Amino acid sequence: MLAPGPLQGAAPAVENGAQSALPPRLVWRLGASPAAARMADGWETWRFLPDKRLSRFYPTGIWTISATARAANGATVTEYASFQFRRETRLAEVRADQARGVVRVRGSLTRVDPRGVTDYGPFGKQRLEILWRGNAEGAWERVGETTTDAAGVFVSTISDRTGGQWRVRYAGTGHYAPDVSKSQEIAQ
Repeated sequence: MLAPGPLQGAAPAVENGAQSALPPRLVWRLGASPAAARMADGWETWRFLPDKRLSRFYPTGIWTISATARAANGATVTEYASFQFRRETRLAEVRADQARGVVRVRGSLTRVDPRGVTDYGPFGKQRLEILWRGNAEGAWERVGETTTDAAGVFVSTISDRTGGQWRVRYAGTGHYAPDVSKSQEIAQ
């Protein structure tokens, strides 16, 4: 059910006796200020915010949102938008060190615990890309890859590059979002 808005007739309404197209558990609210709506060619634009945010307990995958608007003259329009819902991942404690002519990149990959036992847990057996660029204006190049161990830890040694900026990229999966570490600079 939709709450009344600040402008008359601006919110889509459910006819008496008709069922709402929204699931019964979802409650929607409207912005309280008149700035929440704007007029364009006889249509009013409204912003609806769900009372509950998506969390780790919702299934990952493609979600579709639909919105139906009705003009004062009774004309309706329905629009759809889709998005990919994935759980968050984090590349943490990424370091790049140079010693004896080689660069060692190390760190860990964690993910949101889908069971809710902890906030973030180790993400093992995941492929990561090692990226390098010579300076801040250069393009990032893929110079290696590594795989996390059972504890989510990774270590990679690159022998054909020295100095420059380094970072690690996780490409993500259908269930887990991609992540890129902050760049680490090694002075030449």
